Amino acid sequence: MQYSLTGIDTHLDLGFGITGEAYYHSAEQLFDNKKQIKTFQQVEMPMNFLYRHSIELFLKSLIMIFHKRLKLPYDNEPFDTVKPKILIGGKWKDLYNCHWIDELYNYWLNELLLKHKEDLDKLAPKGDWQEETTITKFFPLITGYDRDSSFFRYPVTKNTTHDPKKYTMQRLDLERLHDIFTNNPDSQKEKKGARVFILLKNDNEEIVDGFERAVNVLYDVTQALKKVSHYFLCIHIMTRVTLCNGH
Repeated sequence: MQYSLTGIDTHLDLGFGITGEAYYHSAEQLFDNKKQIKTFQQVEMPMNFLYRHSIELFLKSLIMIFHKRLKLPYDNEPFDTVKPKILIGGKWKDLYNCHWIDELYNYWLNELLLKHKEDLDKLAPKGDWQEETTITKFFPLITGYDRDSSFFRYPVTKNTTHDPKKYTMQRLDLERLHDIFTNNPDSQKEKKGARVFILLKNDNEEIVDGFERAVNVLYDVTQALKKVSHYFLCIHIMTRVTLCNGH
């Protein structure tokens, strides 16, 4: 794997792939050591951002590699340009400034991988050049929350509908207080002592608000990000080995 030991200025993809690997492995470290992170809230956000950003970097890497190995120009730019582009809605846009992973994925999948499968099979017959439909199905879930790489970077974004779902301390339904404090086993979803919540009172000692710590914040999104990121880690390595001869 020569690319992992050489300078980024020698890489076919300008270093996007090796940087994607760094983000992926950093995300894995956070995922495996969540309980050791010394913060009470928003533990999932940095981890999910790293997974999501690795996906973006891997896709940009693959787009550049495929253009170079297949000798495909970007509109009026040559295939080996340092100003790569992406075709979105019939218009060519700067690849570096595109953060929409659904558009990056659609372009790589439909305009490069599937459209040029015969050429890829000839150039790198040991590669597995086909769509993984289970991965394709994860993209609407991921982009529904974080299409442009802002959702897990900031506490407040344009996605006001979904923003509250990523918060560790979720607003408590005060009508459930009776069930919470009873011993009714049907109302206890967690084991005794596992729940963390706070109740706020007014000057009359009346409970007016409350928050409960979410056990799993956006669990389905985290799992999707983890699986898609790992998939592209593998596709990227396969591409470097079979299509780039390790470069």
